[in-house]
Amino acid sequence: MTEPTDDLTTETVELLRELIRNACVADGSADSGGEERSAATLQHFFAGTGASVELVEPHPGRVSLVAELPGTDPDAPSLLLLGHTDVVPPGRGWTHDPFGGELVAGESATWVWGRGALDMLHLTAAYAVVMRTLALSGERMPGRLVFAAVADEESGGHLGAEWIVANRPELVDVDGVLSETGGIPLATGGQVRGVTVTVGEKGMSGRRVRFAGHPRHASTPWGADNAIVTAAAAIARIAEHTGFAQIDDLWPHYVAALDLPADVRAALVDPSRIDAALPQLGPIAGLAHAVTHTTYSPDLVRGGDKLNIVAQSAHVDLDIRTLPGVTGADVDAQLREALGPLAAVVVIEPLGGQNPASRSPLDTPLYAALDEAVAAAYPGARAVPVIAPGAADSRYFRNRGIPAYGFGMFSPRWRHADFRNLVHSVDERIDVESVGLAVHAIERVVRRVLSPGRSG
Repeated sequence: MTEPTDDLTTETVELLRELIRNACVADGSADSGGEERSAATLQHFFAGTGASVELVEPHPGRVSLVAELPGTDPDAPSLLLLGHTDVVPPGRGWTHDPFGGELVAGESATWVWGRGALDMLHLTAAYAVVMRTLALSGERMPGRLVFAAVADEESGGHLGAEWIVANRPELVDVDGVLSETGGIPLATGGQVRGVTVTVGEKGMSGRRVRFAGHPRHASTPWGADNAIVTAAAAIARIAEHTGFAQIDDLWPHYVAALDLPADVRAALVDPSRIDAALPQLGPIAGLAHAVTHTTYSPDLVRGGDKLNIVAQSAHVDLDIRTLPGVTGADVDAQLREALGPLAAVVVIEPLGGQNPASRSPLDTPLYAALDEAVAAAYPGARAVPVIAPGAADSRYFRNRGIPAYGFGMFSPRWRHADFRNLVHSVDERIDVESVGLAVHAIERVVRRVLSPGRSG
């Protein structure tokens, strides 16, 4: 493939660069983000197009923009293109300015550099360009098109998508949603056989595990009942435990599209053999483990009162990500299994932010349109449904029964490991070819879904 130079791609690249320069950095605090800057950029972008635009500001500066193109048939399907404008802090050590939006020519591609280029400003820009292009064309499709560029996704969406769904649901009352992440090509024998579409995401079911000890002078620690020592033993058991594998109906689709020997593919879809086979996946082994297991990550440990006192108490906070169908009771049972005999001497408590896993069906017209768009970009390829290990704004719509899919279209040079290594990392960037593939695929999907009787 060669880099596209058409108007849609050029316009998307320029808008992407502007969104990067707005530097809407969300650090988790309510006053961070400054998404009002990108909302103003997009409001200007849609001026004079005929699209209706509304700004939503639940907290000063945390502005989301919602634009709409009405359809001609109230019974036709409606579609939301859901982007976000906030980005995570850049960190240090960048080769180029993380908020420069620089266009940099490499040996085999031209790249747009900057924080948010992948997550997910290139898609937000592509959605806006598709909306603006359709608005300016004067064409009115049967179905209604909505575009949202929301705040606060990187901190959970509480001042963005979640707030809008709860407080202004009429703005996003749609039949389907397109958002992040997807579009990674899966190649076999040098040919792309599939492209990922995210159809669901894991849930969050964190736990705090408390440990009790008996205090005494720390100068004689032998034989002491030290809560920190017990916590350390428990953490080791959790980290070393296996047996949480759960193979759903989606994972075999992904495995089938990988360029692997048949015996390895067979092991990867066998719950009793997958853990032993994971190392053969190289840089995507961690991702493969995450989407086939409920995962338990000890992230915070606290204990003790003073340096010369044997610890009377300690606790560890676990980031637990659940697969679809795994309940809170399942989490506690698995955790006690991992703890073994220590389960009898601990107290397990749920942490805040409990969210169930979510998943959208595969038998929808929207998913069929995504499959068609994949085949148009890569003849012979199919959409490959996957579960995302992390959380995104789509869950707020899935939880209301609205199908939501993570979709994009990357060039053949991309692999899952490349994407994972650059998202939220230094030197985040995207090639112009991928931007072009994405915007054209999105336009194709929009036309297909909102004009159901139309071919091509």
